Amino acid sequence: MIPFNAVRSPAGDIVVFYVGAEPRLTSEQALAFAEQLRVLATETHPAR
Repeated sequence: MIPFNAVRSPAGDIVVFYVGAEPRLTSEQALAFAEQLRVLATETHPAR
C-alpha cells in the first residue's frame, strides 16, 4: 500500500492525502506514486 493518495479536485487541482501509518516510501512505492501523479497531471480537465 502507498501511504499517499492523489486525486483531482473539482477545480482541477491535484490534492494529495496522507493515508498510511508511516510517511516513508520504498523505491517501489515511490515509483507507483509518481505514476499516479503523472496520470493525474496528464488527464484533461476543464479550464478554470
